[in-house]
Amino acid sequence: MKKAILNAWPSVVVGDRNQWQSKLTLELTGLPEEIRFRALPDNAGTNTGLKPAHAAGFAAGLSALCKDAHRYRFTLQGVDLVMAEDDIVVADGLIKLVRVHPGRHTGPGNMSESLPQIHLDIFTEYPLPEQGDKLAVDIQQTPGLPATVTFSFSRKPLRDLLGGVRIGIDPGHGGKDKGIQGPVDLTEKYVALEISRELCNLLELSGAHLVVTRTGDLDVTEKERLHILRAGNPALCVEIHVSGSDNPLAQVYKLAATQDCSDSQLLGREIALALHERMGIRPESAVLPPRPGLEVPYVRVEPLCLTYFADEANFRAPLFRKRLAQSIYNGISRYLHKTKVRQS
Repeated sequence: MKKAILNAWPSVVVGDRNQWQSKLTLELTGLPEEIRFRALPDNAGTNTGLKPAHAAGFAAGLSALCKDAHRYRFTLQGVDLVMAEDDIVVADGLIKLVRVHPGRHTGPGNMSESLPQIHLDIFTEYPLPEQGDKLAVDIQQTPGLPATVTFSFSRKPLRDLLGGVRIGIDPGHGGKDKGIQGPVDLTEKYVALEISRELCNLLELSGAHLVVTRTGDLDVTEKERLHILRAGNPALCVEIHVSGSDNPLAQVYKLAATQDCSDSQLLGREIALALHERMGIRPESAVLPPRPGLEVPYVRVEPLCLTYFADEANFRAPLFRKRLAQSIYNGISRYLHKTKVRQS
């Protein structure tokens, strides 16, 4: 049977001893003869080779997504491609995108050179960890039908970036204050809390210290929220709400930031970009009035239009909630990275 790649899918796994990894698993009809690796130039992220058709579809800005990305290439010798050549948007905070495409035969030569080959180009947000002079990646090959090859990448760069950072999370409404209600029965207070929980889980895995205004269905006044946030002394704050409209077919998403704070504006732009990449939505910009005594960058994000029936239905799926939270997380981590680079 000819060896070929059938399928590829990404995942994030928390393993033993709190090992946190991004994984890419391939299904094949047989294991490759050899797997080669090389890092591509840093500027490769600005010339991705992505097909123009991709730029007009979901997550339209794939070229923008990969701008300034770090790029690594794994070449599988002796296998062909049965699945379609593909650009897989991962956007898990570490890996931006995986491109699966055939390599070129080098013509007559030794046996290794004449084998078919497939390239896996991995675009990452940050440089991948190294052990000595080698990339710290674990590759597990399992024979069978299908055979599998799993690439595991440490998410240590995210822990290095967010570890010890104090982050304020303020899920809106709660208790008697239901906020906006969807066409069926979903309420804003519930949506905000669920997004907050998913986001807090990601931030905790990264080693961040959280300052959260509510962790349950509680009545919390604005005064109490401010007290919690000020006492927690966060480096930034994200307020979570939803949007709504009198038009049941309208899809309205918003992201508000304080006007006179450049860091708030930067945080808002990064979260908005991440939401567009992962969820395909473009939040409208809005101005957020300052909160007295809270002199830190903060934004208010409304990533769901609860009055739109499809959004209410989609939010009931756990994977949809995780993707929303992941988008906000990606924006926060990119903001922290940019401010860190600026200060260095």
